[in-house]
Amino acid sequence: MHTRNSIRIKMGKPIFFTLTHCSKKLKGISNRFNYKANMHNLCFVDASFYNVKYQASIMTDCNYRNANVIGVDFFNCNMRGTSFKNAKLKNVVFYNCNLKGTDFSGATFDDVAFICTNTNEAKNIYSNTPGIMVLRTYKALNLSEKVKIQLLNLGHNQSVFNARVLHVNQNKLNHWTLGLIHQKYGDDGIEMLSDILCKKEEWNNMYTVFSYMLLIEKWGKK
Repeated sequence: MHTRNSIRIKMGKPIFFTLTHCSKKLKGISNRFNYKANMHNLCFVDASFYNVKYQASIMTDCNYRNANVIGVDFFNCNMRGTSFKNAKLKNVVFYNCNLKGTDFSGATFDDVAFICTNTNEAKNIYSNTPGIMVLRTYKALNLSEKVKIQLLNLGHNQSVFNARVLHVNQNKLNHWTLGLIHQKYGDDGIEMLSDILCKKEEWNNMYTVFSYMLLIEKWGKK
């Protein structure tokens, strides 16, 4: 008898991760794109997360105490009541997330962005907390026609497009995420990125803003 998941796999459809009310201490993950994950009351104490994107996911009342969270994007996620007590967050993006009751007591931040996210509903985090930036509006980047065309054409490259980091859809670029990259690397960095991505058809693990920053730094040294 075929399970629902096996049927979805045969149809080429994604499998949504679902786990709730698990008392077991869970390990972190790396190099993963999670779409519509459903996680409630899970324990990730001391876990490590690296280059992971959660999109349109439910992550309520989870415990990330003392976790290392590096290069993780939370996009359109409900994170109500989740705890990041004493966690280390680096190169993390919270975009349009529900942080009501989310506790950041003792957490440390390094290059963490809160975009269109109400941090006032969270606990123990403030607009002047070191290592964070709170963004509510953006200015559209003045991209050259060449760069704009190259980036839009990459919307047809599934290894770049699937995680929707650089694109809103195949006809529209995401100026929020491109703005984060531009803020760090400027016009030259964006142009370099567009040139790099056109060099081959398949790229591994391009799931987060962090992964594109790493690509710029890696190729910039060559």
